[in-house]
Amino acid sequence: MLFSSIIMSYKENCKAEGEVMTKFKIARMYFAGGKRQIDISRYLCCHQNTVNNIIKACKQRGPSSEIWNYLNDSRLHIESKKLLRLFSFLKYESRCPKSHKLSIIKGSDVEKLIIDKFETKNYGAKRLFKHLRRQGYNQEIYSLGKIKGLYKRKGFKTKKIRSANGERRSLYDYDEIEAFEFLQYDTKSILDMHAIPADIYEKFQNNGQLPKIQWTIVDAKTKTRFLAWSYHRSSFFGFKFLEFTLNWLRAHGVQGKINVQMDMGSEFYSGSKRKQEEWNEYFKRYDCYVYDTEGAKWKQNIVERSHRIDDEEFYCPRGDRIDTKTDFIIEGQFWIRYYNHRPSESIGLNGISPKEKLEKLGVLNAEKICNFPCLILEDFFQSFMHFFDLRDEQEIPGEKSQNVLTPYQILYSLF
Repeated sequence: MLFSSIIMSYKENCKAEGEVMTKFKIARMYFAGGKRQIDISRYLCCHQNTVNNIIKACKQRGPSSEIWNYLNDSRLHIESKKLLRLFSFLKYESRCPKSHKLSIIKGSDVEKLIIDKFETKNYGAKRLFKHLRRQGYNQEIYSLGKIKGLYKRKGFKTKKIRSANGERRSLYDYDEIEAFEFLQYDTKSILDMHAIPADIYEKFQNNGQLPKIQWTIVDAKTKTRFLAWSYHRSSFFGFKFLEFTLNWLRAHGVQGKINVQMDMGSEFYSGSKRKQEEWNEYFKRYDCYVYDTEGAKWKQNIVERSHRIDDEEFYCPRGDRIDTKTDFIIEGQFWIRYYNHRPSESIGLNGISPKEKLEKLGVLNAEKICNFPCLILEDFFQSFMHFFDLRDEQEIPGEKSQNVLTPYQILYSLF
């Protein structure tokens, strides 16, 4: 019988006896049996190139190679273990490149660092890329494409926190609320080792001209933000910056009721219900109601998320340009304007800017509202001290008193 050593097709025999054994028998058919390549390929139902590649691989071995003792004599027996070792060169090897200049080498320090960052921080590819860029890593080595490729190769997926039944719930009904109906209020320390590079951190820490605290109020509907800075964290500033922002909105035609949410920090009313009532009693004149998160940090999701944007798009890339208070005020003013005019993919914006969202909602003074002034709170309230009815002119925040309930009156003509 022709080709008696193999009775199945090439693919079936590879499954039954293994790839190396099947190819060895094909080579023996050719060299010891004298069969033609085309006849072997027809009998085994495989392509002629498959047979040709096997014969070509054998011919590339030197004439003194041990393989010829078994290929030229079909009667010579060979143990399976020795056969697999001797003819291992016939085993198929993938021709895909082992590495590429645009990929991360397996087992390298670069790969180990990215894996460690993913496991400890649970960052997605884009966020990890920005994190490494802020930390000063070489962007050519740690490029976004390389990080994405490693994530795909490793099957990395960030863990998401869901509700008990797996559904996602928005904090607000964005289709129903109005612009500036709900505001979120929070503070941020600029000196954050986890967010900014070491050189910028040291500059802000050691330079007495540069502020240390950022005050942020953001609108839930349009994501419009109002920023101020200070050298100290004080409940006086928490009270007065909110009042300043309310005056700014009322002076530009915002008429609806305003609800302001904040955490239970000491820079506000520390979660005290008595103080909350006193704040609300005072802010009735602005048709404003203040309340806190009652310890649920996730309720501040909008303003907390905006802090990361401050680090990634303001302090990290622009920090090198800031050396004096004047530099900071100029950069801060540009940053307030830029943020309120930048396109955003946040819920409700879908690629448009806060200013464009305000215009779509029919807010006539959208441009002016978004051009909020850059404030250094210590300088502002000391410079305009004569506009306030102070019981004690020496009562300056951070010195003698921080009584946030003193009825300081801000004249509307200022705004």
